[in-house]
Amino acid sequence: MNDYQAFKKGIELREQTLRRAVENLAAEQLTDEQQTQRWRDHLDLVHHALQDPLVRIAVAGSVKSGKSTLINALLGGDLLKRGAGIVTSFITRIRCNAVRGGWVELKSWDEIHRDLTGAVAMLPLTEGPSVPSKTWDLRKSAHRESLVKKLAAVQTELQHNRSLLDAPFLLVHAYLEGLPKVQDLLRNQPRRLTFDEKTLRRHQDFVGVESSAVYLKDVEIHYPAPWIGDDVEIADCQGSDSPNPLHFALLQQYLLKSHIIVYVVSSRTGLREADLKLLDFIKTLRMTPQTLFVFNLDLDSHQGLDDIHASVERFAKELRWTVPNPRVYAFSGLYHLLAAQEPPPSSREALRLAMWRDEATLRFAHAFGFDDLKKELADRVGTQRTRVLFSTGLGRLAAVAQTLAETCRTKRQLLAKDLSQLEQSARHLQRRQEELIGTLSTLENAIGGLRENLKNDLDKAVGAFFDLSSGPVVQETLRMVDHYPVDPAYARDLGDPRRLIRQLHGFYMEFRRSLSAFLVDRVNVDTIRFAKEQEAFLKRRIREASQGFWSLFQGALEEYHRELQALGVAVHEPGLSPQQPWAEWHHITPPAFSGFVDENALGRGLLLMKFGLGRLNRFLNTVKNRLGKKLPVEDGAEPSGSFLEAVDVVKAETRAELVYAFRDYRQNFRYQYLHKLLDAALGSLLEEFQARARMAHMDFRHLLQHGKMEEDKRLRAVALLEETAASAENLLREIEELRRALSLEWLAQNPKASPGEEAHTG
Repeated sequence: MNDYQAFKKGIELREQTLRRAVENLAAEQLTDEQQTQRWRDHLDLVHHALQDPLVRIAVAGSVKSGKSTLINALLGGDLLKRGAGIVTSFITRIRCNAVRGGWVELKSWDEIHRDLTGAVAMLPLTEGPSVPSKTWDLRKSAHRESLVKKLAAVQTELQHNRSLLDAPFLLVHAYLEGLPKVQDLLRNQPRRLTFDEKTLRRHQDFVGVESSAVYLKDVEIHYPAPWIGDDVEIADCQGSDSPNPLHFALLQQYLLKSHIIVYVVSSRTGLREADLKLLDFIKTLRMTPQTLFVFNLDLDSHQGLDDIHASVERFAKELRWTVPNPRVYAFSGLYHLLAAQEPPPSSREALRLAMWRDEATLRFAHAFGFDDLKKELADRVGTQRTRVLFSTGLGRLAAVAQTLAETCRTKRQLLAKDLSQLEQSARHLQRRQEELIGTLSTLENAIGGLRENLKNDLDKAVGAFFDLSSGPVVQETLRMVDHYPVDPAYARDLGDPRRLIRQLHGFYMEFRRSLSAFLVDRVNVDTIRFAKEQEAFLKRRIREASQGFWSLFQGALEEYHRELQALGVAVHEPGLSPQQPWAEWHHITPPAFSGFVDENALGRGLLLMKFGLGRLNRFLNTVKNRLGKKLPVEDGAEPSGSFLEAVDVVKAETRAELVYAFRDYRQNFRYQYLHKLLDAALGSLLEEFQARARMAHMDFRHLLQHGKMEEDKRLRAVALLEETAASAENLLREIEELRRALSLEWLAQNPKASPGEEAHTG
């Protein structure tokens, strides 16, 4: 982090030096207004690049692995509610900031009611009068009473079948339980409640209590962490083994935007299947080198230091099966949290801390790893920001320094000539400048042609991947629907029409849940893997093409430089070629297919899918009407045939909806993601060439006017131009040395490889 601050300070001082030089020239009227403004604009871009970009750190892992405890320990206080529930669907984000505060955003009434209505639709059917299909409104007492009765009936049914309470039941229950507490705060539009340093703890009343948290749409907490700096976002992500597929979809989307991942595994459980699934997704994102692993020690479950070392070694060995060369930090997050809160918040936790401190082996065990993790995180944040500043600031600074030096040297040489020589030299230089500017038209056409070629290549790849008749992801999804097994238990004892209806509804809900999980676990992951392949293809092709464009631009620049050298002007190599600031487009990510299928469901916490609901309801009503008359069943009639017919209806409707969704998503993926990324990259490349050509442009009419100035003024102008040129040339050499030093350092680090695999115990 200190290296980054030194690098940033060096860029800032050089930017200020160049800005003063530009303003001094303008004050003496040695540059025309247009040229001065071009330098100012480019220096403004450098200054903007000095503003620390947001760095996102995702803290991920399975439920109850200690993610919130670790974040609290890193922040030095019990900020996040530990052991929060798993029903709510948002990610708590902590922005490291010197001023404590934050906000929670409450859902609107419409969002709440859509969420609630979808959850009720997912509840099992029960005995007694059916609940009519409608949009539920918690503001109406009759609706609340109906929902209470519905939940009681569902609970009885689940207890009778010895089934567990599922997510829709818990969600509806939480809405009913939490309403009295938040009702007066809700509005027709989403509403933010803000907190300052004195009221910040109140956010736990919402986030830490499930019955209040269901009403939340988003959460952002501001809290100081001097060891890592400001504008770092640490996210407490949903557990990878949450029973709600929506949570994994939200986690996928946040990881797509993250720069660093801290993966937490509890020593009590070790690696689980859900961890392996998430680690596979992290590999898909090509984020394994940016992932740090915390083996969160449960000190109460270990018998001394030897047991701890054995557990750490076992975990590292298992992890290496999936992750090459992982970097593991082993320590107790709870110990470091309690130690940072002297005295601990409760007598029970004070006794635990004292016991751990009394055991010499455990005291040694948590001595190092925690601080090592903090140092590594701070270093990686600094490296990330250095790379961004390198790509967006250093090259622009070099371009200003070079064109400023060349402009001053040229004008100094020309002002030393008599007026007739000045006019002749100015004509030669102006022709070369016009040729240089003319090169931009060629570059614009070439970059435009590259854009069309790349769009065609991308469109072909997208068309093949999402082909409705042969695309792998489409066909695999449709096969899942066609081959989804029907539990024979659903088709038993269907003579009672009420049981038939309940069995059909039970199958449909199970099918929806399975399909939702498939879309998140398979389709989203495969789509993101394909997206990363296309990003890599784009980067490679643009990098290769930009080298050819740079050669073309250099050719015109060299002609201009030869003309300057003929006048006795010392010129330098063109310097840094334009760098592609890919980090600036980190926010351009592929949309989640699971969310695209039902965008509203993703926002309101449902299980995503509604396939076939209308046709199934109509079919169920037909069965009710036909069987509700209690006519005797004809000999040889099979009630299971009605059930299997309904299954065919559901699957046929699902296929149609999926094909429609894939067709729409394909267009969205193409235009809102890949084309958007391509246009941003090529637009930035063209702007770099345009800026460099325009900064090299000089207004010779303005220069000829200076050729007519009095001798003493001319001498002062020549002296200032000489001084400015020398200063700019020195800066240019410093910038080039800095660029080479950073490039060699990153080459030595080999950023494509994972960090070392040593396990830091502490």
